Amino acid sequence: MMRGVSSWLTGTLACAALAVPAVAGADTIKILDVGDYGYTEDGTYFVGDPNPTEPSTGTGVFEPFVRIQGTGHGWCDDQLVESCDSDSTQQLGMNTDVRPNKTNYDTKGGSHWTRSITLGEVGIVEINGVTYYEFLLDANEEGRATSDANQIELTDVQIYVNSDAMFANPELSGLGIDGTGYTGTPFNSMDNSLLGYDPAWSLDSVENGDVTVLLQASICDNKGQCGSGHGDMAMYIPTELIDGDADDYLVFYTEYNRASNPNGGFEEWSTRSTQTPAVPEPSAALVFAMGMLVTGARLRRQ
Repeated sequence: MMRGVSSWLTGTLACAALAVPAVAGADTIKILDVGDYGYTEDGTYFVGDPNPTEPSTGTGVFEPFVRIQGTGHGWCDDQLVESCDSDSTQQLGMNTDVRPNKTNYDTKGGSHWTRSITLGEVGIVEINGVTYYEFLLDANEEGRATSDANQIELTDVQIYVNSDAMFANPELSGLGIDGTGYTGTPFNSMDNSLLGYDPAWSLDSVENGDVTVLLQASICDNKGQCGSGHGDMAMYIPTELIDGDADDYLVFYTEYNRASNPNGGFEEWSTRSTQTPAVPEPSAALVFAMGMLVTGARLRRQ
């Protein structure tokens, strides 16, 4: 579903275009305030997005397709244990149709807000002739909006696309780690797979390297319009990087560090195509600005 880009991004990228040489694909991308942005070597963009569902709030408005929330367990030497002080802030999971208590890893099930989706459900924006898949993250942590305790690290995103109906519910396979269908090595390797298939796209890759996105989990530009139910960050992946048909299932796997287990709220992802508010078409200034950013990124990759 093709859409324009919401108006909050216009000023952000208009200013950012003037500083393209100073912004580069990086090992750590910092999104700590409205309009902060960065990109990876493959041309994927991350932007501080304060209010994609303004003025309403709540999960029912944000309409996520996956929610991840730590349960207080930890990861030690790739094994899930009841407690592990050194890794107790790590959490991970992926969308699925399975119901509790059989959801994978830290995935929070039990409602429509964790479910399978298809590639055709993901919103697409076009800017300066380049099309992007758009994903929105609403992060919920314990600390005050400006405190370090409110920050979370997105350490990996893996997207799997396949026509096999098993991808709607990988846990039915009984394969992989703890029967989740995931056969990778969480947090420690780029050699990952789901039901034996490699990711269609991955944040950590040979081209991108080992990337971490440091996010302040309460991006906000209007008092009372931040926190749970509002996005904090938008992720734009060039459509040319993900092969698949509209009816193919899309599994969205994520890993987080510095997450508050178990007291922090859930991290939830949405895509604007599922949301009811109209999104305005991009302005000429936005098209020019994004074009400058895309050009800068591509020149750097050459």
